[in-house]
Amino acid sequence: MNRSSFQVRVWVIVLLVILVGGSFVAGIGVRHSAASGPLLSLVGRVAQIVPGVVAQGNGITVRTDLQPLATFWQVREKILRDFVDPVEDPVKLTYGAIRGMVAALGDPYSRFMTPKQYKEFKTEASGQFEGIGAYLDERTVGEAGEIEVFIVSIIPGGPASETDIRAGDVVLGVDDEPMAGKHVGYVADLIRGPEDTQVTLTLRREGRTESLTVSVSRRQVTMPPPEHKVIDEKIGYVWLHTFNKQAEAQLRAAIDELLAEDIGGLLLDLSDNGGGLLDQAISVTSLFYEDGPVVYVRERGRQLQPLKAFSDQAIVPADMPVVVLVTGGSASASEIVAGALQDLDRATIVGQNTFGKAKVQTLIPLDDGSALALSTAVYLTPNKRDLSKADDDNKRGVKPDIQLPGFDRDGSLTAKQWHDSMVDRAVEVLEKKLAG
Repeated sequence: MNRSSFQVRVWVIVLLVILVGGSFVAGIGVRHSAASGPLLSLVGRVAQIVPGVVAQGNGITVRTDLQPLATFWQVREKILRDFVDPVEDPVKLTYGAIRGMVAALGDPYSRFMTPKQYKEFKTEASGQFEGIGAYLDERTVGEAGEIEVFIVSIIPGGPASETDIRAGDVVLGVDDEPMAGKHVGYVADLIRGPEDTQVTLTLRREGRTESLTVSVSRRQVTMPPPEHKVIDEKIGYVWLHTFNKQAEAQLRAAIDELLAEDIGGLLLDLSDNGGGLLDQAISVTSLFYEDGPVVYVRERGRQLQPLKAFSDQAIVPADMPVVVLVTGGSASASEIVAGALQDLDRATIVGQNTFGKAKVQTLIPLDDGSALALSTAVYLTPNKRDLSKADDDNKRGVKPDIQLPGFDRDGSLTAKQWHDSMVDRAVEVLEKKLAG
């Protein structure tokens, strides 16, 4: 093909793109040109959607293909024109397609949030929201990779903590609607709701042959600040429930109060702490350790990047014995802190293997108020352990230095009694360290 015919072909393709998906291309052009101005940048954008044209950016060369976009548009138009019932909200089709695209990654942590879901996510990160007071997550099971949503942890003092709901329960239904194959965002939307309304959950619990049904009254849930107290006049105890924006500041204040009581050792309780913000995990670790990497981050195509403790932030004396209590509901940022303090020989870890999440999500706000939480990196502990990989015992997560019995769902102890017993065992470990 000679040069002139190639140019004609390119411009015909560009024209077809404009005719078929005018608003889509125009949106890209206006947004990008408003951001950078030069026509050359706009040409680069057009190159990314013309089939067969190679686009370069950030050192990565990608050969693009228009066919998937054309197929999507064709299906969308067929649905809008021929579906038996009128489609009242075409945006739902686009959001559904985005969810399917994200699901095709096979990554349980990447997800798309509608504007409403993103607003609620930001509210939860601030530490206050309406709901039942439980953290949810999703995973794939079986050879077919079916999706199931489960309870990661229960917020102390929230509505769920006053019921029979337990961490690890799988959500089978919400208000009689089956949840099989539904993503965590969809399930969470149904469970959330106005204060003083009820929601009924159908749950599957390990060790039980029959499902159970639990009704919960929704209400305003405020993430409690770290609980702290002095035990036996010498041990400082603090229970951090989440890694929201206030985590480091609240924990610092609690530890300051404990240190003023002239404690000899510190017990940091991360039981059922489902995690949160990466920067807060680094800040919290910096309270105990001020020199060296807290975590390594590996992004695609890049070398490991160490994220180091913040200097001059440590408030816990370097010679003070520290014990960290963890459970299977301790995930994400909790695992970063526990894994770092373990690798750095700064604390003894007791409890059960943690959840085993080793991916970092980047939150990407989109123009219409929605957002994409995309796994963009893998994190490793200071000793470069990948907590998502199973060990010789086929267990993931941070492996405690001292294992404690897990919660026996069919036993005589309530969840609170079981947790109290673990705290007592952790205190014994710390007392032995203080005794030398």
